[in-house]
Amino acid sequence: MTRAGILKPLFQLVIFTFAIGPAAALTQESRGTVSVSDITLSRDTVEIGDLIDLSLVIDLAPGTIVFLPDSLDTSDFESFGRVQWTADSLASDRVRLAVTYPLIAFQVGRIAVPEFPIFAARKREATNAQFAEEGDHVGRWSSFRNAPSETPSARMLMIPEQSLWVTSILDLEDASNGVRPQPLADVVGGARHWPATILLVLFGTLFTWVLATSGNKLWEAYRNRPTPPVDPRLAALDAFDALLEEGLHRDGDVRGFYNRASNITRRFIEVFDQRWGPAHTSTELMSDLETAAVLPRFVKVAAVENLTEVMEHAEEVKFGGARPPADEAERDVSAVRAWVEETESP
Repeated sequence: MTRAGILKPLFQLVIFTFAIGPAAALTQESRGTVSVSDITLSRDTVEIGDLIDLSLVIDLAPGTIVFLPDSLDTSDFESFGRVQWTADSLASDRVRLAVTYPLIAFQVGRIAVPEFPIFAARKREATNAQFAEEGDHVGRWSSFRNAPSETPSARMLMIPEQSLWVTSILDLEDASNGVRPQPLADVVGGARHWPATILLVLFGTLFTWVLATSGNKLWEAYRNRPTPPVDPRLAALDAFDALLEEGLHRDGDVRGFYNRASNITRRFIEVFDQRWGPAHTSTELMSDLETAAVLPRFVKVAAVENLTEVMEHAEEVKFGGARPPADEAERDVSAVRAWVEETESP
């Protein structure tokens, strides 16, 4: 945007101001209601691309509001953000605004922030026109710019230009070859180097595709990974807990209770040696366990003395007429569970 470009959106505002109040000459004071002072730049010498602040102080009389341009953009500068301000109360209900415009310089040499207008008006007119809220000291610039006639009391004050020196980051050889920095709008806008931009987009798209494909394969491999085998000891303990909670023995099915407990025990023991499967009778199984418990490869098997007594009792219930009370049956199964708990998984 050129220097004239920053003032172009304000042209109608300027005409409107002269039309309604030429006596409010473009001074730094407007009938004692507004005064502007301490107009400064944060630095008078910067390198190209450095951030600088244009600051000014505005004193407002009671019942007065001010409209400030949202940003300042020229061919020499780019706005680094919207205008910022803080408000402090003064005597006689006056208000002091500390206003800051953050800017970045994009030209080398002696350059200037061009003069620009601000507008002061009665606060009641601004709130009635919905250009501001109650208690605001700064009105909405876009609303005022689109309908300045809604605030007939508006008066313009011109902020004078501020100059500074911008040094280049280029060396003498670069400068002699015609290399010059470009404004932000040219770097990211339509004046970019399109062949390089197209290559960048193509490589970026390819990289994104490779990344997405690799990530999808890794996710599929993770999602379809084989389920780790269940620890036989933990599975047996869970099965015993479920059996005790189900309470078949308390419901009168003592034989079923012992059958289930025996099956859980056999499935666990079979993990240590396939020969100890269902084909073995309980007597044969207990005999083998007592013999194997002393062998080095069965050191993880707990002592079987208590287990032998319980398994023999279970045989009497399963194949005979013994029907112990529920409490006794629960003690038997709890003893088997304790034996499993003391035995390590293979």
